[in-house]
Amino acid sequence: MIDKSITNPGFHKQFNLSRFNGEERVILEKLSRDWYMTNSGEEIYIAKSKYNYFLMKPSQRTSEMFNIEREVVCVLSDYPNFEPRSLDFFDEVYRRLPKLRTETMCGVLLSKADNVEDKVENILKSDPENQIIIPVSYHDMIKGDAVNVLENKFRKHFYSRDLFSFLSPLKRDLYFFGRNPLITEIVNRYHSGEHTSLFGLRKSGKTSIVYALERKLAVNNDQVVSIDCESPSIHLLRWNELLEKLVKLYHKEKDSRLKISTEGRYSEKNAADSFEEDIIKIYQSKKRQGTLFIFDEIERITPGTASSSHWHDEEDFVYFWQTLRGFYQKYPEVFCYMLVGTNPGCIEASHIKGHDNPIYASMPSQYVPLFDVDQVSEMVRKLGNYMGLRFDGLITAKLKEDFGGHPFLIRQVCSHIHKLSSKKRPTDVDLTLYRKAKEEFYSSSKGYLDMMLRVLIDWYPDEYEMIKFLANNDFESFHSLAESDHSLVRHLIGYGVINKGASGYYFNIENLSELLRHKHDRQPLSMSPEEKVQEISVRRNRFEKNLRGVIRNTLIITKGRSKAHTAVTSAIPEGRRGSLSGHGLDDLLSKESSPLFFLDLINIVKRDWSFFENIFDMGKAKFEVMLEEINRIGRPDAHAKGISDTDFNQLRIYFDKLEAVVDDVSS
Repeated sequence: MIDKSITNPGFHKQFNLSRFNGEERVILEKLSRDWYMTNSGEEIYIAKSKYNYFLMKPSQRTSEMFNIEREVVCVLSDYPNFEPRSLDFFDEVYRRLPKLRTETMCGVLLSKADNVEDKVENILKSDPENQIIIPVSYHDMIKGDAVNVLENKFRKHFYSRDLFSFLSPLKRDLYFFGRNPLITEIVNRYHSGEHTSLFGLRKSGKTSIVYALERKLAVNNDQVVSIDCESPSIHLLRWNELLEKLVKLYHKEKDSRLKISTEGRYSEKNAADSFEEDIIKIYQSKKRQGTLFIFDEIERITPGTASSSHWHDEEDFVYFWQTLRGFYQKYPEVFCYMLVGTNPGCIEASHIKGHDNPIYASMPSQYVPLFDVDQVSEMVRKLGNYMGLRFDGLITAKLKEDFGGHPFLIRQVCSHIHKLSSKKRPTDVDLTLYRKAKEEFYSSSKGYLDMMLRVLIDWYPDEYEMIKFLANNDFESFHSLAESDHSLVRHLIGYGVINKGASGYYFNIENLSELLRHKHDRQPLSMSPEEKVQEISVRRNRFEKNLRGVIRNTLIITKGRSKAHTAVTSAIPEGRRGSLSGHGLDDLLSKESSPLFFLDLINIVKRDWSFFENIFDMGKAKFEVMLEEINRIGRPDAHAKGISDTDFNQLRIYFDKLEAVVDDVSS
C-alpha cells in the first residue's frame, strides 16, 4: 500500500551537498526538484574501487507511478568505464542501513560510462532474480531534464521487465512470497529437535522453500548440510559411502580444524560405528550446536523410486537410515534431518525390503501449502505494481479460484497478462484482459500440468485413476472409492490437486480437469465387464506386436543383424530353441506372425537391458514389473475370465506409459 503522506522535493537539512564533485552536485540539484534528498551517504571501497551513494525519496506522484514509497539507494560511479562490481555496491549499502528503510526492489546507478545502460541490461538478463537497477549516465542527467530522464528510465526498466516469468527456483528473498509462516514452522521444529518433511508436485516451490530456509538459518547462525539426492555423486554411492560423504560435508560445514581420516574405515561392517565416532568428534571440536541435514529429492534414494539399483532394489535405504536413526536416538542434540521430495513413501511405508522402516512415522508428511487469497493478492499486486499492472480484488480472487493458489501457475498466467497488456503503464487489469491471458496460458500449460501429474502416474496410479473419474464427472465411482479407503485421497489433497467441499470433492485447478478429460476422452471410465476385457485384450495384442518391432530395431542398430539373431535365440528357453532354429530374425520378431511368447520378449529385453533403458526411460525393475503384470493379467480373453477394477485400472496406467514409447520406436 502506498504511503499517502506528502513528500516535498528538496534537501534534508543534514544533507551534505559539499562532499560531492561539481558534476554530481549539478545532478543532485536537478533531482531535488522532484525528489527529496534524504541522506548524503558516504564513500565506500570495494577492493581498490571507490564508490559513493546517497538516498532520495520519491514525491507522491512518482511513488504512485512506480509503487515505491521508501528511500531509493543511488550509487555514483565516476569511472569512465563500467565495472560489473559496481552492482555489488548496492548490497554493501543495504547491509549498512536499517532493513526497512530503503527500497530493495530497485536502485539507481549513476555512471560516467556512456554505455552503462547496455552493460547493466546484459548483466541483469543473465540472472532474472536481480533487483531492478535503473542505469543512467552523468551525461544524460546533466545535459537533459534530469527528472524526466530518470522518470523515463524508471518507466523503461520497471514496465518492460517481466517479474512474473521465473521458471527456476528462487534463490533470494526479493521475489519470494507467502512462505514465511511455513519457514518459521520448520525452523521452530528444528530448534525443538524434531525432524521434518516437505513434499509436493513438480513446480510447487519446494526448492525455493529450501533455499529460503537455508537463508533463514544462516541469519540465525544455524548450520545446514544440504544433500541433493538427484545428483549422481550422491545416489551412485552405496549406503556406507554416503555415510562417509555425510561426515565430510558435516566436517566442512562445521569448519572444524580436527583432522579426520575416513580412508579404510567405512566398509559395510564398520560404517555405522565410524560414522558415530567421527560425527561426535567433529561436533565436540567446535561450538556445540545442532545441524540440520536436508535431503532433497529423497525419492532418488528410496526403494521403488530410486535412480540407482542399489537404493531401488537392495537394502541400502534400510542400513543408511538405521544408522542415522540410531545415532539420533543416542545424541538428539547433534543433528536433525529434513526430507524433501515429491513422494512421501519413504516415511509412510511401515516395511521396506522385508525390514521395519527405520523412519516410518518419525515425522509428519507435510506438503507444500497452496496460497490463500491474501497471499495471492500480496504476490500479484506487489510485482504487478512494479510493472505498471494494477490487479484489483476481483482479479486476484479469480486467480486463486482458477489456479487453486498454485504460485507457479499464477505467476505464469500473470506473465501472459503482462505480454498482452497495453505498453502504456500504469494500466488496470480487467476481466477481458484476464480471460484472454488465461485462455492463452491454457493453450501452453500442458507441459507444466503433465509434469505435475507425472508423480501420480508413476507412484500413485490408484489416485490417478480417481482423478480421471472426477474429471469425467463419474462422481459415483470417485466417491465410492474415496469412502471405502480414505487414504486414497490423502495424497491428492496434500498435493493440492483436489479439495473437499460441503457437497464432495472438486479440482483445485480447473485446467487440470480439462487436461484429464481431453487426455482420456477415448477411455470411458464406466464400462461393462465385457468392455473392459475387450479394451485390455486389444491393447495387449497391439502392444505385444509393437514391442517386437522395438526389440528388432534396437538389437539390429546396437549389435548388427547376426548378433541380434543370436541375442534373441539365446533368450529363448533351451527346450524350444531347436524348433525355432530355422527362423530368421525377421520371422522371430515379425509383428504379425512371431512364434515367440510374451515371456520370451521380456527375457530378451532383460538380458540386454543396457540397450533398452534409454528408450523406456525407467529402471529395469520397474519395467520388469510392468511387463510381468501385463503378461499375468493382460489376457482375460484367453482365460475366459473377467478382470477386476483394480487390475483394469493398473493395466491402463501401464499401457498409457508404454504405448507412447513403442508406438514411436517400433515402426
